[in-house]
This record gives sequence, C-alpha cells and structure tokens, in this order.
Amino acid sequence: MKKITLGLCLLAAAASSWAQDKFAPVIKQGTKLAYSAYVNGQTFPCTFSLDSVGAGYLKVGWNVEGFGTGTWVMKNKSLESGMKGFWSQPSPGTEEELADDQTILVFSKAQWDQLQNDKKFDFDKQSFAVKTPAEQQQLKIAGKPVDAFFMENAAGSTRIWVLNNAAFPVMLKIEGNTLGADLTINAVD
Repeated sequence: MKKITLGLCLLAAAASSWAQDKFAPVIKQGTKLAYSAYVNGQTFPCTFSLDSVGAGYLKVGWNVEGFGTGTWVMKNKSLESGMKGFWSQPSPGTEEELADDQTILVFSKAQWDQLQNDKKFDFDKQSFAVKTPAEQQQLKIAGKPVDAFFMENAAGSTRIWVLNNAAFPVMLKIEGNTLGADLTINAVD
C-alpha cells in the first residue's frame, strides 16, 4: 500500500511540475504579439499590439514591415458573440471597425464559453474540437510549451491553437486556413 501511495504522489508531483512548466504569457493593454504569416507561398513577419483595452472595446494595432501599419477595432458585440474571423487584407493608415460578427486574434466570450463547456467552438462556419496535440503539434514560444488549447476541424484540415486565458483567448496559431493567412506566434512582449 505504501508503494502505491508513494507512486501516486510521485505521479502527481510529476504532472504538477509539467503543468507549471507551461508558458502562460500575460496579455494586457500594450502587449505586442510577434507572428509569422504565411500567405500565397510567402512567409513574412507581422506584429499585433493591444493598443486600447476597455469594457466592450478592443483596438488592435498591426504592423507589417514594408507594407504599413493600421488598426482594427472590435466593439462589444464582436467581443461578446463574434463567430467569424476578419481575413481581409489590411489597409495601411486606416482604423477599421470590424462587423459585429467578426473578431481578430482574440476569440469572443461566446466562443470561450463553448470551449469551456463543450470542449469545442464554432469559427468561420466550422466546428473545432479540442484534441490532444502530438509532440510535434505542441506549441512553444522561446522553447517553452504554451498553455494553450489545440483544436481541429472535423476534416482535420484546419488547426487552431488558443491561449488558455479567459480574458484574452488569443489565437496563437492557425494552419490550413482556407480564408486567409496561416499565422504562428513567435514572441509575446
């Protein structure tokens, strides 16, 4: 009996140690997110920043070197119940307000609630379910595994990694995106 108890304690300690090693970046106003974007066979760096964060309002700045800068604005309806991504090419020098059903980088409260309650959510007219990532699918930033949900659509053709953060469920990575760029986060400052 002592061996079983000792074994369970060691297993619990190992699991706790592994969970604590996951990187959980702090996301708040002023946070900068550096990504690699893949579009039409080309990869390029881009940076997004949370420029203004308020109740029912989020302003996201973007910067693509050699292309320009601009901002996107999500208001209360987007943040509460948006189910579609904004995938249009950004317009340099402008501030674009997203439609009520669209979000950019941050998933809506309705999607977060689906994720928590059902281990799935709807996005861009597809249903994505939480999966256990294979070793090569484990998302890492600076060599550390990130505290994120790994999700796949039913066909397994599109995958999304979502930061495990109720206040800011940030899209950390999307691959197989049929509507726009594939994105991979590289750093959080």
